[in-house]
Amino acid sequence: MRVAGLGVGGLSAEQLDELSRDGFLAIESLLTDEDLAPVHDEYERILDCRVDRLLADGTLSERPGGRFDDRYSAVLAADPLSHRWFNISLPLINGPVDAESYVMHCGPAVFDLMRHPAILDVVESVIEPEIASNPVQQMRMKPPVDAVADESLRLHSNIGVTTWHQDIVALLPDADDTRIVTVWVALTDAFVDNGCLVSIPGSHRLGPQVHCANEDLASEPYVPPAVLAGMKAQPLPVRRGGVVLFDKLNAHRSLPNRAGSMRWSMDLRYHPIGQGSGRPAFPAFVARSKRQPESVLEDFEAWKAMWDDAREAIISGAYPDRIFEDLRWNDQAVC
Repeated sequence: MRVAGLGVGGLSAEQLDELSRDGFLAIESLLTDEDLAPVHDEYERILDCRVDRLLADGTLSERPGGRFDDRYSAVLAADPLSHRWFNISLPLINGPVDAESYVMHCGPAVFDLMRHPAILDVVESVIEPEIASNPVQQMRMKPPVDAVADESLRLHSNIGVTTWHQDIVALLPDADDTRIVTVWVALTDAFVDNGCLVSIPGSHRLGPQVHCANEDLASEPYVPPAVLAGMKAQPLPVRRGGVVLFDKLNAHRSLPNRAGSMRWSMDLRYHPIGQGSGRPAFPAFVARSKRQPESVLEDFEAWKAMWDDAREAIISGAYPDRIFEDLRWNDQAVC
C-alpha cells in the first residue's frame, strides 16, 4: 500500500496493519527537501575529493563536468572501486581485506538523517521507543544502466540491479529473533523506469527462503526464480523524501534504472536496544531511548570513531570472525 504521508506521532493503526499484512509499507512523503539537502551537499564534497584523488594519481586525465550523476558515472568508469568511498558501510568481505580500499563514508549529514525525528517516530510505532540504529546500512547510488560500463558494477546492488532477497540472508544468527525494521529512504524520485523497489506482499510470513550463492558477488546471495514462481510482485514507487518500510523476511528487489538520471536511496535499519544486530563486527548505537535518554548518541565524532575502530579491528585481524552470513539458507538442490 502507498500512503500519502503521516500525521503527528508516526504510523496509524491502519498503517501498522498494512505493514503486518504485506511486510512492507510505502509512504509517499516523510522527509522534506530541506531534510535531504545536507546529504546531497555532503556528497558533492565527497565526489569532488574523489575526483581530486583520481586526477592526482593519473586515473582521471581530466576533471569530469556536468551533473552530479554524470561526474559520478565518470568516476566509476575510471575506477570501479570508487563506489566504496560513497557507501555508509564497510565492504562485506569475509577474510583478508585491502586496507587502502576498505573504506566507507561517515559524515555528519548522514548521521543526522539516521537520527531524524520523523524516521524515528515511524520506527517507534513498530518497535517501541527503545531504538538502536542497526549497522546493516547502505547508500545505493544507481546511474542509468547504459552509463555503467563495468559489467561487475551492473551486478552490484549499490549501483546496478538488486536481485530478489530477504535481508535476513546476510545477517548472522544473533539477529534471528531480532525485530529489524528497514527504512528505505528515497533521496531522488524512485519510479518503475528508474529502478524502484519491488516486493511480494505477504512473503515475510513464509519464513527464511533458500538463497543461492552469487558467483559474481559473494555478499549478495539471491532467491532463485523457482522459489518465487507464481508469486505476484508489486512495484513500490515513491517520490524524493518518501520511504518504504519492510520486514527482514520480506522478499524484495529493485528494478534496473532505464531512465536518464541517477536513482539514489539509503537503506537504514533499526532494532530494539539489547537485541542482536546481525552484524556484530560493525557498530550499532542508541538512536532513541525514553528509558535511558542519556544513552542516546548525539555526537557525530563518537559515531565516526566507532566505525574507525571497527575498520581497524578488521584490517588488523583483531576481529577474526565472519562479517556477514554466507553459509546459511543455500543448501538446497535448486541452487
